[in-house]
Amino acid sequence: MKIQYLGHSSFRLISQMGNSVVTDPYSGKLTGYDMPFVNCDIVTVSHHHDDHDYIEGVGGQPAVLDTECEGTADDICIKSYPTFHDDVKGAKRGKNLVFTFLIDGIKIAHLGDIGFFDIGIAEKVQGYDVLLVPVGGNYTIDAAGAKKYADATKAKLVIPMHYAVEKGTIDIGGVDKFTSLFDAGQVFVLDSDTVETDNVLSEEGQKVIVLQQYED
Repeated sequence: MKIQYLGHSSFRLISQMGNSVVTDPYSGKLTGYDMPFVNCDIVTVSHHHDDHDYIEGVGGQPAVLDTECEGTADDICIKSYPTFHDDVKGAKRGKNLVFTFLIDGIKIAHLGDIGFFDIGIAEKVQGYDVLLVPVGGNYTIDAAGAKKYADATKAKLVIPMHYAVEKGTIDIGGVDKFTSLFDAGQVFVLDSDTVETDNVLSEEGQKVIVLQQYED
């Protein structure tokens, strides 16, 4: 399968059959930059804020999943788990959904805008192949909180999301603080928006991959 970074917390997960999921599509109202327009079969929404639920920005008339759910669509299995957007049980920012996927035998977890270390979630996705984790802080867990998830889940491939970029306007931290918490040999900054999981999961040890944003 392929993982393509669309910016902010949005990825397109593409199966070998060509079916695809887009996670947390965003509007430029909060981020300061627009999401590239792509087609997909399914959209997952972790919570209803403008930088995570801009369904109008996705083509292909996809099915939209924005509640706790479990099911299979063609060769993609999806299950979501409820958690919170903050560390006070949703009192500040409400609820958040963690979406998990099984695609081509690869297990992926997208933590959405999770706002604290939820041991129950960490246990549910322990041993997953891929962890898509927010690292920017302020509205989500910060770099240290994201590292805690990486350590607890022992995910083979960790891909950071929801961090500040040069063209962005949202008040969150950059990705460097997160990557600095790992050994230099674990971190790979790719000159690409896409990674093919077959090429990286066959190797031993945990890796952190920073992807560039896809531009249409």
